Amino acid sequence: MNLSDTISAIATPHGEGGIGIIRISGADAENIAGTVFKPRKNPPFGKGGIFENRRLYFGTIFNPSDNTPLDDALMAIMRKPDSFTGEDVVEFHCHGGQLVLQRALEAILRQGARLAEPGEFSKRAFLNGKMDLAQAEAVIDLIRAKTDLSLRLARLQMEGILSKKVNQIKEAAIDLLVSIEAGLDFPDEEDVTILSGSEINKRLKQISGEIKKLLSTYEEGRVIREGINCIILGRPNVGKSSLLNLLLKEERAIVTAIPGTTRDIIEEVVNIKGIPLRLMDTAGLRETQDEIESIGIRFTMQRLESSQMVLFVVDLSDGEFKENMKILEKITDKKIIIIGNKMDKASIEAVSSFHSAFKEMTKLEISALLNKGIEELRQTIYNEAIGRKTDEFIGVVISNVRHKISLEQAQRAVIKAEETLKNGLSGEFIAVELKEAIEKLGEITGAVTTEDILDRIFSQFCIGK
Repeated sequence: MNLSDTISAIATPHGEGGIGIIRISGADAENIAGTVFKPRKNPPFGKGGIFENRRLYFGTIFNPSDNTPLDDALMAIMRKPDSFTGEDVVEFHCHGGQLVLQRALEAILRQGARLAEPGEFSKRAFLNGKMDLAQAEAVIDLIRAKTDLSLRLARLQMEGILSKKVNQIKEAAIDLLVSIEAGLDFPDEEDVTILSGSEINKRLKQISGEIKKLLSTYEEGRVIREGINCIILGRPNVGKSSLLNLLLKEERAIVTAIPGTTRDIIEEVVNIKGIPLRLMDTAGLRETQDEIESIGIRFTMQRLESSQMVLFVVDLSDGEFKENMKILEKITDKKIIIIGNKMDKASIEAVSSFHSAFKEMTKLEISALLNKGIEELRQTIYNEAIGRKTDEFIGVVISNVRHKISLEQAQRAVIKAEETLKNGLSGEFIAVELKEAIEKLGEITGAVTTEDILDRIFSQFCIGK
């Protein structure tokens, strides 16, 4: 990736649409655009060039080799530094057919532009100081957001709310480091304040506490950003497929009174109060001689391994739950919600038995037939996924595993500094640990980073972003 090149790419998704956008960025962007675009009217001379900055011009994109018209389009120039990449940027708004966009892009590339690599526009924005690394990562989260809540999280991080918090913690660590090193280098100077051990300890604990607060939000943020894999389990004919249909609000799975109807895995994504829930309806768990049903049960157990949550459905009207308990004993390290279905047919004794059998577990009663208890189930799923009983989104949340790892490394360094102080070692050793913490915090925003990390992050982006 040569960042001195002028790059170009189609910035809109593949397929047909009303409008397709081609983006050019780099020092030669305006010159290249001028060789493939003719405005319908002669434009007035703008500041810095023929075309005015940030103004749309209507004209024709053509092939310079033979002057063949390719498309009628709008063109806009956004000159540096006030552009997405911080470089001169040109955008063509063409008709949204894949072939016309491809031919226009080919004409641009023949004039000296290079096809952009995945994420190269965003990488240039980061390197030119238009956004920090955490904000750049939020761009792809914004594109991939599946719910309003994940969209809001990405938007807040794009605006820099996480970066601001991380920088506040880093500045506190830098201030403490400067005070410690000043005391070491200039112990006899009157204007240098020598920090006491108790003051250093107090400030280290404050820094560690702020990092801990951020780390505590990771599981919540990860679920909002990535969603949660949720498998519907239970014995045959307890209402698993009916439950899937109710949560999706559509007839996705076949529902009959015949046990063993579901044999293959049915997967769908449903929005549960802002959480993307990847639901899997599975074959009923039982001993069977049917080869196809046996394969379905084996697939079920394989999918269970990759799931974070289990909706375990039982027949509430049955009143006997020993076989269900045997199945549950094999499920470990999962969030489990016990769903007693067919409450409309259950006796008082059966309901009492249900609560006794699963007394230590999260549970609720529903009727898939009568559509009762489904909203309560949605709230219960949300509570189990997020860990708190509100759908309000408050404060700074981390959702990226890279940020989590850097924060954990920073916290370990601060804890080592506390131990160093406690053991009575010199302030030089405390300073070493503080420098480590500051470096790890800087990795989150990109103040400290490596080319390898940048390549891995921006390679996740699509071409044109």
